[in-house]
Amino acid sequence: MQQEFPIRVMADGNFSNSLTPLLAELEMWVNFQALKADWYGDEDFILSFDFTLVRTLEENDLSRTPISVSEESLQNAANERRWVVESGYAYVYDSHRLVTTALIAVDDLLKGGAGIEQAIKARLLAVANAVGALYELQELS
Repeated sequence: MQQEFPIRVMADGNFSNSLTPLLAELEMWVNFQALKADWYGDEDFILSFDFTLVRTLEENDLSRTPISVSEESLQNAANERRWVVESGYAYVYDSHRLVTTALIAVDDLLKGGAGIEQAIKARLLAVANAVGALYELQELS
């Protein structure tokens, strides 16, 4: 039986299937970071993340009002399921189901050229660490 990773990385339909190897690599990498930080130590409390690479955040319906990031605003966003929007990524955290849905924009990275994979990893970590901080989990690196 194959079990899914708690952290999944996919791309929206605007990308080619040629991204599949990169998506698999990013998914394995971020799950390994969470494993190293002992995020999976308590089987009754495992945060799940659904990351989706998108061209831009503006192309997506973030119909809820964006909020700035602070400890209080993160907790409020978790309770109210509102999008947290930052430069290059946006996410919404459902504290009842321990699930985060996140959009990672890549168009700005493509314009920059080199270092795209590292920049995507930085955005994945930014989202995961923001949610993990709510539970005082060790920061992923």
